[in-house]
Amino acid sequence: MDYFVYGLEHIYMDETHTDCKFLGYFDDLEKLEQAKENTLTFPGFSDYPDGLVIKKCQLNKIHWENGFNTVIGEIGRDYLDEEDVIAKGSKSIKELNLEYVFQISHTYTIHNFLDDERIIGVFLDENKVNEIVDTLKKKKGFKNYPDDFIVDQFTLNDLLWTSGF
Repeated sequence: MDYFVYGLEHIYMDETHTDCKFLGYFDDLEKLEQAKENTLTFPGFSDYPDGLVIKKCQLNKIHWENGFNTVIGEIGRDYLDEEDVIAKGSKSIKELNLEYVFQISHTYTIHNFLDDERIIGVFLDENKVNEIVDTLKKKKGFKNYPDDFIVDQFTLNDLLWTSGF
């Protein structure tokens, strides 16, 4: 069975830059909607209410499996199509009754004010995550920055940003 998780982020542009804040992974639409409502009570988020974006993320799908050749830039999350393709018949991970998921990302500094960031994927198993990182360290692009992988454990249905900006 293929599963997905909902990702919530806030992206906004002003006159000087684009900013993205990752707000969490959710397995329940009701909890996600409550998190959105809570977020909009905080300064900054309430100034850009249209910036809240929900994305379905296919679990255990490796992006950038063959490495990379080019720099993406500060907001690497938008390397995927606007809507990532979710396998037909995929279900929310809610039925699995999980507490957390793991995310692999790769971020390196291009210069003082610019990072190149790629979200590799969201996964269920920490051991599998470590195997994926070890494999990707040998691929083009990644092999130049093998120490810049980040593995995070995210508690599901937990709003990560609890104040304004």
